[in-house]
Amino acid sequence: MALQSRILILSAQSSRSTSAYTYRLLSLARLLEDRGYNCDYFFMEDHPPLDTETTRSVFMPLWLRKMRSYDLIYCGAAEAAQAFFFSKPFMPGIVMIDMHGDIVSQSAQTKFLMTGGKKNSPSFRVWLIYKMAMMISDYCITQSTYQMEDLISEGVAAGNVSVVRNGVDLELFEFTDLPKDPEFSIGYVGTFHTWQGTEYLFEAIGLMKNRQARILLIGFDEEDGWKKEFATAYGDRVETLNKMDRPKLIEKMKSVHTLMSPRPPHIASRAAFPTKFAEYASLGRPILVTDVDETAEYVQKYECGFVCKPTSTDLAHAMDLAVETPRDRLVKMGRNARKMAETNFSWPIIGDDYAGLVDRLLARRSPKKRVVP
Repeated sequence: MALQSRILILSAQSSRSTSAYTYRLLSLARLLEDRGYNCDYFFMEDHPPLDTETTRSVFMPLWLRKMRSYDLIYCGAAEAAQAFFFSKPFMPGIVMIDMHGDIVSQSAQTKFLMTGGKKNSPSFRVWLIYKMAMMISDYCITQSTYQMEDLISEGVAAGNVSVVRNGVDLELFEFTDLPKDPEFSIGYVGTFHTWQGTEYLFEAIGLMKNRQARILLIGFDEEDGWKKEFATAYGDRVETLNKMDRPKLIEKMKSVHTLMSPRPPHIASRAAFPTKFAEYASLGRPILVTDVDETAEYVQKYECGFVCKPTSTDLAHAMDLAVETPRDRLVKMGRNARKMAETNFSWPIIGDDYAGLVDRLLARRSPKKRVVP
């Protein structure tokens, strides 16, 4: 099936993007290429006037003839599916959309008719894109079980949606022993937004009983206001670093004893499965998470870290508990984390399942089935 099939990888972003969206898109595409699929790429932001939401649906049909030659089109997010809102009836290939957590979040938050939202608001536009994407899709993939259930509740047929996890390169994020530095350190890697738990983390550091532990925060933008907030409030206790290239990032991650994902009870937190979680585990570090998504279930199942309620007080207590945990116990947690990564988040394992899904979709290409009747 692979050798005869042509697949288009379609993104609404730029080919130069370093976002989690693009990382996932490229990773999944390479898994297919490794298994013999012929993949072409189209990044809308590289092709004006397709670089804005308002022009995609109008101008994308100009590329329709080229798009018609593909057996399957992977849309990296619902925004990419805008390309087919008016041309889908003329597309013979399967359209598969990778639904992301923020789209589910916006959909839930914009029950605008009940909450008084305005039709010209950004939330309404995202909600509309989300709903139209479901209507024209032949299949959806998601990062989490919660998001899959959300899509089904919104009308997606249960047989036309499945979970494809975010994975990790086990060789790049190689297992290493815990640092021997007697100064205990706790790290966080990612963006500093509300739905990542930034407020909780800021307050929790101030509530910790242990004031000697070093806190390492990586991922700030150059003008990020939170960087100044952390530095002003906590001084040398907290090291704040901007985004950096992957080799340097991995070395910094290896320098800490525990890594955390302090997400709040936000619908986007539940829907999106954090890439960082698999990377933390692959390095062999105990992981501290809040019990708002599936990561908590993994930590409990594999006994590879700490789980707390999503409050600043509970997060502070969990961070103190990590500091107080004997080293031999932390070492065992780290090894369990690596085992979890090898079992569940290895890209080759995910790739086999994903390629099997693509094979099944191509086999059922005719007659075509829509996600929403």
